[in-house]
Amino acid sequence: MILRVLEVTKTFSLGGSRFSALDNLTLFLSEGDFATVIGSNGAGKTTLLNVIAGTLRPDRGKVEILGQDVTRWPAQRRAKLIGRVFQDPLRGTASQLTVAENLALAAKKGGRGLAPLLSRGRRRYLAQVLASLEMGLEGRLGEKVAHLSGGERQALAVLMATLTRPKLLLLDEHTAALDPANAEKVLAITEKLVAEHRLTTLMVTHRMDQALAVGNRLIMMHKGQIVLDLDEEEKRRLRVEDLVGLFRKVGVSDDALLLATNDDGEKGMMAEEAKKLAHLL
Repeated sequence: MILRVLEVTKTFSLGGSRFSALDNLTLFLSEGDFATVIGSNGAGKTTLLNVIAGTLRPDRGKVEILGQDVTRWPAQRRAKLIGRVFQDPLRGTASQLTVAENLALAAKKGGRGLAPLLSRGRRRYLAQVLASLEMGLEGRLGEKVAHLSGGERQALAVLMATLTRPKLLLLDEHTAALDPANAEKVLAITEKLVAEHRLTTLMVTHRMDQALAVGNRLIMMHKGQIVLDLDEEEKRRLRVEDLVGLFRKVGVSDDALLLATNDDGEKGMMAEEAKKLAHLL
């Protein structure tokens, strides 16, 4: 078992009230699982990733990776086991460093210094790796990342997160900030790297069509709990309309549905209270 989240609860204070972002949640991921996570705004999706990554500590419960209790490990220590890509392309890369230097920093998680990773031979290897992305970045190793487009930066961030073959890959709506064409490109790169390296992956997405098409499991969250966990065969039989129906069945209103049914936009509008909580989740 790669990941065990055991009876985890995490609460936040808002306006004098307590809000449960995670409510006694339990989740297991086996080696090679690629699970997509969907849920309305405020369901606790990002909070779950933050608890797993160590940027938030749960109020109760336990997180285990490879059978080891990491609940009290800081995020930096867990980073040796976990790769993560954020929604904002600016968060996963260092703007003022070159493409090669960013890749060297990512590879340094293995404990080596930067100099050997920027040698001529290593740069040839990095160029080959970048060429596999089919975005022309192999010829831009010496260019600062600040000059890349959002799609190019996010593709680089995915490559950096997978470079050291992490035991667990966390993807937090990592295509949501991109235009449709770049979103599809980055998702294709993600699927390719996950498959090549057989990475155990947990991907939060706001798009129902994406959640149905990608991975071998689909997890639906609502009010800090997992209300649906489908295997590959079960989710392949569903359409977007079926998933909308399942959300309504567990009590998610149309106004709270923040899930895009296609590339043109999102379904429904965010409730006012959900807006207040969004920054916490």
